[in-house]
Amino acid sequence: MYLLGAFVALIIGVMATEYPIFGITLLLIVIAGAIWFYFDDLEFKNLEEKRKKDEEKEKIIREGELTYEEELEEELLEELEAILKKEIKVISTAYRKSVTSNSFGKKNYNKFVPELLEFLEDNSNVLKELGEYHDDPDPQISMGEESINFLISRIEEDIEKLNSDSEYSEDMDPFEYEHYCASEFNKTGWEAKATQGSSDQGVDVKATKNGIVLVAQCKKFAKPVGNKAVQEVVAGMKYYEANKGVVIAPNGFTNSAENLAEANNIDLIHHSEIKDL
Repeated sequence: MYLLGAFVALIIGVMATEYPIFGITLLLIVIAGAIWFYFDDLEFKNLEEKRKKDEEKEKIIREGELTYEEELEEELLEELEAILKKEIKVISTAYRKSVTSNSFGKKNYNKFVPELLEFLEDNSNVLKELGEYHDDPDPQISMGEESINFLISRIEEDIEKLNSDSEYSEDMDPFEYEHYCASEFNKTGWEAKATQGSSDQGVDVKATKNGIVLVAQCKKFAKPVGNKAVQEVVAGMKYYEANKGVVIAPNGFTNSAENLAEANNIDLIHHSEIKDL
């Protein structure tokens, strides 16, 4: 390659000596070509450098946005933790009123989730900010299904702990009383759950232990409980194929309820007697 260049240069030199005008013209052409090549190569290098800088800039922007989103998600988790800790009683009440279960224990969250997300959005600045980042105000989209499912699991764990730690209070509402009774069964070796739902078939708590299937009505009345609760338990025993039925109440039972219970082998007890079953 170098020999070929030297040979061409020699020919040009000879030609320039013999024909000066030709030599000058050829020299100008060579100089113009060299200048063009230099600037073309310089422009190419500049464009390549600009392209690399643009790519690096885009990468930095993308990484910056990802970091920003991750920071928001971490802040959201911390904020939700604080909200759950502070408002678990409010959330648990909403949970009990809106989450239903079918006869196989499958839970339906269709009503609970939108209400929960609306409550969280009202109490969370980070969730609003995350919605703006995603350019969508819907918190269900901002959080994603996986995060919502995790949040529900966490709420259920907190509610279970709250129920297991709870003590009887006159201020309990009927829902709280049902879960309190279920927790009392669990404390004494039963595997119990509050049925809470439209498909409960007259049963508030279902519990099992050593082959015994027990169904219970939990009635937090200010006065003695009547026949209806006994009738509901009798129906519930047939539906759940239970072999033991109980009505639980803090303020006793009417004479007619006691007679009907005796005729159907139903136990009428105070919640303090759950441990004796």
